[in-house]
Amino acid sequence: MKYLDKSSLFQTVDNVSEALLFDLDIEKDEKLLIADFIVNQQGKPATYADTFAPTENDLQRDLVLFTGEKIRSRVGKCHMIGEEASRVIRKLDLPVDKVTNALKKADRGLSTQINKLLDDPRYEYGMYCCKSCSCGLWINLASGGLDNNRNMLKAGLAFLKKHRDNKGKWKGFPYYYTLYVLNEMDIELAADELEYSAPVIERRMRKKKRDGNKYELRRNYICEQILDKIN
Repeated sequence: MKYLDKSSLFQTVDNVSEALLFDLDIEKDEKLLIADFIVNQQGKPATYADTFAPTENDLQRDLVLFTGEKIRSRVGKCHMIGEEASRVIRKLDLPVDKVTNALKKADRGLSTQINKLLDDPRYEYGMYCCKSCSCGLWINLASGGLDNNRNMLKAGLAFLKKHRDNKGKWKGFPYYYTLYVLNEMDIELAADELEYSAPVIERRMRKKKRDGNKYELRRNYICEQILDKIN
């Protein structure tokens, strides 16, 4: 198997996300095995809001996001991988009842948790508990999660805009992961933030490393895709 790692939900999601970014083929039989593995993580210890739990191996280490930033807190890891895993199995596009039902349950769990957060005046519609976790919510929404709630996604983008540093980045947000999330959104939604970030991206691409590690290569490709979209 190229993409499934039964010892790690973190690694499986990362592998599939790479295949999705670079438009690599995943055979149908492996898609089914991947989806089955992810769905079977629902309800296990460390499941966040009825999504999909990290494995025991995962809990012993940091969650490295797709673009290389790290999440170290236990609750942050469990939340982010729940959002990312929801996106991945949705993107596999398998019309299987077990998968459909698991996604509905995950959406309900996340919606319940969001409503609890909104009872706290520190939070607003469209964000999650912190800026990294907000990005996790948005990439799930961008894939059609939470009943394809585009109003929540638009509110999230408005929240992001308020945190511009006027230098092409956003205060407190993981920069490359934020670009990755924006790149996964429909261009009509994300255009303002992508255009805002373009000058920094263009400067970066003039100095890019062509022989970097996998995270550097992913960042390069994401930046190239963004510039292609807005130019």
